[in-house]
Amino acid sequence: MMIVVNLRKSYREVLSGVRDMEDATLGWWADVNDDAIARYGDVVVGVYNDQVVSVYDVTGHERREDGRVFFEAEESVEFASLLHQKSPVKPWVRGQARPIQYIETDLVRHGDAPVEKLDDGYRRAVVANYVLTVDADGIATIEPPEGGVVIVTAAGRNGALPTVLPRRA
Repeated sequence: MMIVVNLRKSYREVLSGVRDMEDATLGWWADVNDDAIARYGDVVVGVYNDQVVSVYDVTGHERREDGRVFFEAEESVEFASLLHQKSPVKPWVRGQARPIQYIETDLVRHGDAPVEKLDDGYRRAVVANYVLTVDADGIATIEPPEGGVVIVTAAGRNGALPTVLPRRA
């Protein structure tokens, strides 16, 4: 499972060179108990402005006397594709006190729709009657249901205006 942390304050320090990304993402976090670490402590994802800015595979952790936790980790190879993408968790809202959310690693890894493996390396999933097919080269095709709308955003761009494709007649 993944621990997703909001870097709203500390990411600015990374951009200005005051902190490094590893320090900003991995510690020292309050109110992370041992049960949460055991259950969710596989991966730590750093999010700024609803965009993933860092991803680390957890190798251990250290706890101070005040209870704050620092994660020992290395940059994630498996989840490197999350970088510069939309956060895998719901956006934090203004005034939300807790800068940490949790999500199932397999939900991020595979999504929540059952995937059907087709011939020639194709994979297909159906969600709310929208059919997503991805070929062996990673090219995706979406077939919306009658009256459905598909919005496409450019990969890796924050704040990009979505492209709205017209409905099929």
